[in-house]
Formats: sequence, structure tokens, C-alpha cells
Amino acid sequence: MQIQNKQHQYHTSFGKFIKITGKPEKIALAKDMLWNIEKPHISLTKKGAKKDSLYIISGKEFSKFIDLTKNIYFRELRTNLEKYMPVKPKSQKISSLLKKLKNDKFKL
Repeated sequence: MQIQNKQHQYHTSFGKFIKITGKPEKIALAKDMLWNIEKPHISLTKKGAKKDSLYIISGKEFSKFIDLTKNIYFRELRTNLEKYMPVKPKSQKISSLLKKLKNDKFKL
């Protein structure tokens, strides 16, 4: 008997914690486009004086964020996210994020 396994996994199971800074209009556009991604993720927006920040959390970092919400008041966690998360976020440009989202190449 011959057994063939043709299942391939092209995605990684590692978590992502990404920080994107840009103009409020582009941040809102990127947040709307993130709704097309089916994997569980959280996207939080932090308002700034001239630029807004968008945080995208998925994978293992998503689980850590959920664990933090059990012990910390959500508003405090949302406003000081970088302080409470155990890892620093990776920075990404808003233009590259929008380009990847338009081409369906952004992977969580």
C-alpha cells in the first residue's frame, strides 16, 4: 500500500505584532481592508497629534493579548499597548501595507 500526503502548509504559526504609523485617512483605509482577512486578528487604532498608529495582532501574540485582557482594564491596555505586550512591535510603512493588501499578499 502506498500512502501519499499532499498537505502543505505555507503559512507560519508564529504570532505577529505590527505597528503602522501614517495619516488618519490611510490608516482608516488599511483597517477597512483588513476585514477581508479571515484569520483571527485584532486591529487597534491609536490617535496621535498628526499621525495615527495601527496595531495588528495575530497568532501567538493574539493569545497573549487575550490573556492580558483578563488582568488589565481594556482601556488601559488599548492606550498603552506597547507597555504591556511582552514583545516590541515590528514597524511597517503604511504604503507597503496598502500595496500588499491591494494585491492580496499580506499574510497574518
